[in-house]
Amino acid sequence: MRAERLTRAPEGGERITVDSLELNGRTGVAGDRRSAKDGSVSLLSGETEASVRGLGGLCTERFQGNILTNGLDYSRLHAGARLQIGESELEITRVGKPCFEVCAMVKRSEACPLPGNCAFARVLRGGVIHTGDEIEHCGR
Repeated sequence: MRAERLTRAPEGGERITVDSLELNGRTGVAGDRRSAKDGSVSLLSGETEASVRGLGGLCTERFQGNILTNGLDYSRLHAGARLQIGESELEITRVGKPCFEVCAMVKRSEACPLPGNCAFARVLRGGVIHTGDEIEHCGR
């Protein structure tokens, strides 16, 4: 399991791909306007993102994770689970998200894999993470 791609949404700009992210317990992802609202860090399965894009889903246009993962089994995650990525430790606060009602897949009544293959976390131990860092389950 690893961090495949890292992104942040700077104030007044579009989400950008970066080589590293600084995480801290107060603001989540440093320099990310969405994370600053509640200190959360978003995770998204890279495998799922690729499949949803191929199906024409809206989710990946409107929802992009701070940490795009590779090989992380979201079905094994639950609130309270802990992940170590680089220097940081995260605690999962929520797994999944609702679909956007205006999505073409929802309108066609097609099942979308994204709602169960993303998560939100809070930072327990801050630090810098880099693209390619290993992700390890480290508790609960």
